[in-house]
Amino acid sequence: MTLVISKIFEYISHFCFFTPLQILINKAYVKLFNISLDEFDSIESYRSLNSLFTRSLVREREFLEDLSVLISPSDGLITEVGKCTNNKALQIKGEEYVVSDFLDKSIDDDYEFINIYLSPSNYHRFHAPTNLIVKKVRFIKGALYPVNNFALKNVENLFTKNKRVVLECVDFYDNEFFIVAIGALNVGRIQIHITPELIDKKDSCVIILDDIKINKGDEIGYFEMGSTIVMITKGWNYNVESGNKVLFGNDIGVSHDTGNKES
Repeated sequence: MTLVISKIFEYISHFCFFTPLQILINKAYVKLFNISLDEFDSIESYRSLNSLFTRSLVREREFLEDLSVLISPSDGLITEVGKCTNNKALQIKGEEYVVSDFLDKSIDDDYEFINIYLSPSNYHRFHAPTNLIVKKVRFIKGALYPVNNFALKNVENLFTKNKRVVLECVDFYDNEFFIVAIGALNVGRIQIHITPELIDKKDSCVIILDDIKINKGDEIGYFEMGSTIVMITKGWNYNVESGNKVLFGNDIGVSHDTGNKES
């Protein structure tokens, strides 16, 4: 049922109404979710709800270039942060999921995780939190349950059930670094710029890449509506907590290996 609802919403959000009506719809959406457009184009420039959802920044965000500092890949709310233990991580307090099922890959316990929820009001594009080399992109088909707090508390193993895209990377310090974009209700399409063919995939697949480099702050992709970014990382200390709101570019952690490599 969630897949059907999301498909209907996708059609409506991509439809371009005649301009005066579209502007009214855009204004209603901006008012409903209390969205500031200070960093974006004017409300009249968006020809569909989807173009408003996926709006690009017109003013660059500033962030520290220091590669020992990790920045938030997106705007959003941190719903959980912590250490992976016994192949488990938290989707929200009290609700665990199996990490190897989530990534479709086994890892040891020497990893940390952070979950960032993007609400319908947030900027929906996500960026590289540090310099990365992307080795593989894995599309995992699944359901489209909501990823709000109520759903996270009530749907067991929600993260492993939902559609998602896993970027398998190594960071500046040669540590494994996973970025996972999770689909949700009304978010059936996840665009990854280096693998645009994945946006309409129906079946799970893996694309092996020729070590594509993305620099800190580079745009990786976007959601069509709100959803969640999960990072599973090795060698980073997070300095934020569950309940913190973040913006793309905010400092959220520092490397364990500070001083071991030159930037």
